[in-house]
Amino acid sequence: MRGPLCSSGCMTGPHSSYGECLKAKQLGVLYAKSAIGQDLTAQKRWDSDLQAYRDARAQGIQPDTTLRKDVDAAVQISNQTGQAYVTA
Repeated sequence: MRGPLCSSGCMTGPHSSYGECLKAKQLGVLYAKSAIGQDLTAQKRWDSDLQAYRDARAQGIQPDTTLRKDVDAAVQISNQTGQAYVTA
């Protein structure tokens, strides 16, 4: 039963305040940067690319850039030559 201070979709009310009603719904922010046009998939890809760069650097490899294609190329060259690739 919805109380006068509850949100329109309240299924657990009545609540003593609108805030209490929202807390009962356990609302949360999924991804805050979507407000500025970014999306979670792009963020995850970027984080993954940077982790691949960090992993390569930890092996002594120095890719030309942090882009995944450059990191993968540097790792492949290192594996083929047996020496850590270093940017010229």
